[in-house]
Amino acid sequence: MKVVSCPRLPYPNFWNGYAWCDVDVYQLGLHVLVVLRDQNDHGGTSVTNAIEIVARRVREQILAPEGLEGLEVHWVEWSRTDRIASTVVFRNPERLEGPTWQYLSAKEFEKILSAFEAPGQLAAWIREGALDLEGWEESRGEPRSRGN
Repeated sequence: MKVVSCPRLPYPNFWNGYAWCDVDVYQLGLHVLVVLRDQNDHGGTSVTNAIEIVARRVREQILAPEGLEGLEVHWVEWSRTDRIASTVVFRNPERLEGPTWQYLSAKEFEKILSAFEAPGQLAAWIREGALDLEGWEESRGEPRSRGN
């Protein structure tokens, strides 16, 4: 079930000013799903390259005020540059450090969203133009490291 949506969450751009991403948070029992959707309407640092900063900002500004920061959090990132979705796992989840990414197919992404009682959300994002599926399935690959 969707708990909160935060369009255009700002985070520091590595060069100057701010970049932003859309954030959607879902809760099912003791589990929380955070979906970070990087967008093409800024020329700043990608979510992929700033994932630790973005995750900490989400925890402080969105999860904590909603009372969700103590639950088990699962992260999914939509990369604007790679045009794929990935799960993100932090080697140190308390400090949100040491991220690793694992490719997530459209079918797997929809399955996760459905499990969090958000069936059809992926299709809605595609209709809105918030996600571009062109080339998504062809981009499939191995786990990514930063900057890939």
